Amino acid sequence: MYAYNLGMNILVCIKQVTTSPQGHTFAMNRFDEYALEAAIQIKEQFQDQGHGAVVDVVTVGRKKAEEVIKRAFGMGADNGYHIVVEKDQTPGVTAELIFQTLGQTLGQTMGLPHHSTPGNHTYDLVLTGMISQDAMEGLTGPILAERMGIACATGVIKISLVSGTSDITVERELDRGERECLAIKLPALLTVQAGMNTPRYPTLSKLLKAGSKKITTVIVPQDKLFKEDQTVIRLQEPTKSRSGTLLEGSVEDKAEALFSILRKRGVI
Repeated sequence: MYAYNLGMNILVCIKQVTTSPQGHTFAMNRFDEYALEAAIQIKEQFQDQGHGAVVDVVTVGRKKAEEVIKRAFGMGADNGYHIVVEKDQTPGVTAELIFQTLGQTLGQTMGLPHHSTPGNHTYDLVLTGMISQDAMEGLTGPILAERMGIACATGVIKISLVSGTSDITVERELDRGERECLAIKLPALLTVQAGMNTPRYPTLSKLLKAGSKKITTVIVPQDKLFKEDQTVIRLQEPTKSRSGTLLEGSVEDKAEALFSILRKRGVI
């Protein structure tokens, strides 16, 4: 069992998503920005208390996805891992790639003394965004937690450290606006809800340094990818079942237009 005063290592899973219908512009998934900001705030808490903390980021994506790692450096991340694939992957494959690539560092803290040495450090906390802006499935985090065999809490809106222990308390957002408070022993994985904080803008000085920081890259050929038991057959929009008419003008104009529509349809 380890205590917080020995430091903390955090891994944040981030994703590059398209921000235009044409797919020409890209950015870090907004939900992942909240997760990264939460990690950096925890790191700053440790630094304020004179303790060490490290924030690493990992992304699975095409070569261009390294841009989100550089942005993460600009926000305050320390190390970056880029798992390069030829095309977008399902949540299951993404989680498996992260686990297999960083498997020697993920999950090693369970039941073991906390330690942090160059090239052989463990992760106490893994954060992801609750969902991605493109797929909006919210599966990568829970699948990765299951693969790692650690606790998982989704939709987290608040994280609190319990001093001198290996515990954290979190608040989750549930349906109907309800809040659930959980006590969790580390290591653990949390998926972060939007609005938990205000993600910072990368500073110019950190962005300049980001260009010289090394990104650890692992290239995975398409034929070497983990094969899932399920396959997405198709993705389609719901069939239009009804339409609406927007009435404009003054109140009198809207009333007259409404009566006209109702008469044409034989309602009145």
